[in-house]
Amino acid sequence: MGTVVQRLATGLGLGRLPDALRAQLESEGPIVYLAEGILETAIFRRYKAPGIRSRHRRIGFIGYFVLSERRMVVKAKRYNEVNINTAYDDALFKKLTFAVRPRYLSLVFDASEQGAQASGQIEVRLHLPDVVVAAKILEQAGARIV
Repeated sequence: MGTVVQRLATGLGLGRLPDALRAQLESEGPIVYLAEGILETAIFRRYKAPGIRSRHRRIGFIGYFVLSERRMVVKAKRYNEVNINTAYDDALFKKLTFAVRPRYLSLVFDASEQGAQASGQIEVRLHLPDVVVAAKILEQAGARIV
């Protein structure tokens, strides 16, 4: 299922969890939730970084979203890369704000959390097949869900 872009990306192997990372996550404990080849949208608001300034920028990706017993991994790559890999007891995980919407799970954070020279806000919208299940798992891990 999915859009034509998702099917094409899956056929090319884009948006798949790498085998090395899968093995690493499984060695830490079972993978509780996995969505591969999902559409992701990164929205940069008032974003500043060395060589980049943007009031409002929206970029689409194909990526994956993984929840294990110990951590969350979100990865998407296109021209820019969104890479969030946090343990549930990590300070960054506590600063993420999640919102459940009918068609996607949104996570919002301050850009300075990703790099000291960056500022602004980044929102990542994960178009998951079962948003409510992922939100429940995150809530059990201690996430702030709005």
